[in-house]
Amino acid sequence: MKAVLRWYLVVFGIACALIALAHILIGPSTIIGANTPNATLDGDLRFSMLLFLAYGIACVWAARDPDRHAGLIHLLMLVFFAGGLVRLLTVAYSGWPHWFYVAMLVVELVTPLIYSPLLQKATGRPATADLAALTR
Repeated sequence: MKAVLRWYLVVFGIACALIALAHILIGPSTIIGANTPNATLDGDLRFSMLLFLAYGIACVWAARDPDRHAGLIHLLMLVFFAGGLVRLLTVAYSGWPHWFYVAMLVVELVTPLIYSPLLQKATGRPATADLAALTR
């Protein structure tokens, strides 16, 4: 199971990095169903996508040894889940986005809820213990 979790995290991290690179290099036209933003929103998108690129790279890096880096992986999954919750703010304030982003919302909420318990099972340790180990 560790091999499956490792490869999933590699593919997941590469996908995040490629999405981020597309947004950074091509710009806001990569956003499905969006209008052309002004320079402020363009800059904000490209800046935040640099952070998403770092997120994807961190996933690939942590996948090298999921047992050793389980705390970081759980943290990355928690951040991804929080991103889905933040996307729900858009629904609350602005209504439902394009269907593609509704699908992404589901992925953002479900992926951590499946991956983290599987990682806990593979390592034999609770996520809280691995997260606590990050502070040492």
